[in-house]
Amino acid sequence: MEQSLHLKIHGKGNAWPVPLGEIHPYYDRTNPRELSNAAFSLERTEGSDLLCSILVDAGHGTIQSLISGANRIPDCICLTHGHMDHTLSVDWIVQSHWRKQEEKSPYPLYASRPVAAFFLQSYPHLEAMVDFRILEFGRQIPLDQDPSIRLTAFPAYHGQGAVGASMLLFETAEQKVLFTGDLLTPLLRKEDYKHLQDLDLLVVDTNNRFPWPRTNHWSFAGDTDHPLERSDLVMDFYRARGWDQILSPFQLDLSADSNRDYFYRVGEEWSLEDQPLSILEFLKRTQPRQVLPVHYSGAEDLKHHRQAILAPAAFADWIRAESAKTGLTSGFVFPNVGDVHKI
Repeated sequence: MEQSLHLKIHGKGNAWPVPLGEIHPYYDRTNPRELSNAAFSLERTEGSDLLCSILVDAGHGTIQSLISGANRIPDCICLTHGHMDHTLSVDWIVQSHWRKQEEKSPYPLYASRPVAAFFLQSYPHLEAMVDFRILEFGRQIPLDQDPSIRLTAFPAYHGQGAVGASMLLFETAEQKVLFTGDLLTPLLRKEDYKHLQDLDLLVVDTNNRFPWPRTNHWSFAGDTDHPLERSDLVMDFYRARGWDQILSPFQLDLSADSNRDYFYRVGEEWSLEDQPLSILEFLKRTQPRQVLPVHYSGAEDLKHHRQAILAPAAFADWIRAESAKTGLTSGFVFPNVGDVHKI
């Protein structure tokens, strides 16, 4: 029987999809599911049988989606970073597993070493209940829960407060899916870009349409008028930050020789001119088949660029139009919460 890989959408929102006291044209404030943080289940199936379910991040609203769906504890959780909008639901999942296993079996959680340490600072009561599988950058590992799925973490700079932030690449024999998590720019070796060519699906942090790097998120386009051109404010932001500052959120990672070698290579190859500083620059370099933009806010677009915060249809039209200007052939998927997307 044919095996398939699916992505279930538990949430697509940023940290605060609709701030209290405000409205947002992209999110329906009367629909609680719309207000969930970006979180996903990567599911491998055979016919109607679910073989493995991997939860990628678990912010607000994830539990409600899980319970109202199959009401099944995911086989594991993989975290891109430790911020609350990506971890709030982990407590509920871990404690559900702990009780079901009669307090004998800790729950598997994949993360970089700094993310694991940050997580335990936030949820110290879970230490005995969690079995951390520490990810080393650039090193591919099979998942214990399903060895046919291989996971590779790549570091991503998401500002000074996002220690150990990671992009997560999942691969089967036939498919590749990359979750960027939240980031300003990926920290990749030249060889990694070759490996990330022809992704079947890229799930990408699209917090802003236009650049305002102080949010610690990259933007979809580089300039309000010319999508692939870089604004002075982005270049000035990076010129004010040397490699040592960009590396500092990963200091705990450097305790592993493999990570130290990885960052040495990235530092040797580091070039601001060659670094993808917007989503479009990254798409041009990797050419994914399909792109799923999530985590949209648009607040900085309005505040700093006088560009409207868009409703879903207008957001989709704008992204497709800006991508067409650059000659991209990637398709775009704009899901609703609860959708299941076949990869």
